[in-house]
Amino acid sequence: MQLPLFPMQMYLLPGGISKLRIFEPRYIRLVKLAMACNDGFGLCMKNDKTLCHFGTRVIITDFEALPDGLLGITIKGVEKFIINDHWEEEDGLIVGEVTMLENWSKSDIKFVDRDIANSLRTLFREYPEHGEYYQEPDFNDMTWVCQRWLEILPLETNQKQWFMSRVDSRAAMSFLHTVIEEELKKR
Repeated sequence: MQLPLFPMQMYLLPGGISKLRIFEPRYIRLVKLAMACNDGFGLCMKNDKTLCHFGTRVIITDFEALPDGLLGITIKGVEKFIINDHWEEEDGLIVGEVTMLENWSKSDIKFVDRDIANSLRTLFREYPEHGEYYQEPDFNDMTWVCQRWLEILPLETNQKQWFMSRVDSRAAMSFLHTVIEEELKKR
């Protein structure tokens, strides 16, 4: 599958929602392509000036003219992918040949996981900018909770890429248990 790619430091996983401001002509074209074919586009991270291997296919769920005259779009992560090859077109837009990866399966919250879910719920309440896009947050799905935590935590690009390369949420869950339990001990 070919996707136009939007390289940036944002880390968005399937189910994640965010807003972008679009102003460069190549990214205005990316939005037009994404809307015309209904495949969306690829959001991928950069490590220095190199594209990372893993990204997330996103779809545009809403758009608006911003007060400063720029285009604002709301995007939602659909599925992860790996970049097999990429090239830059004449206007600077990067297009990639990608292979879609299976999303992490939904996973019910277990009793031992409740602190991770409750901490995310508290964070969304205390810092509404992190939760404002989620009209119906799924705090009962551990996979959803893990993905939102991974998007928020200040991890290095290589760490985020490593988590994206996993076939399920177990590594993320284990990591979050360690981080959240340490934080709760400090209180």
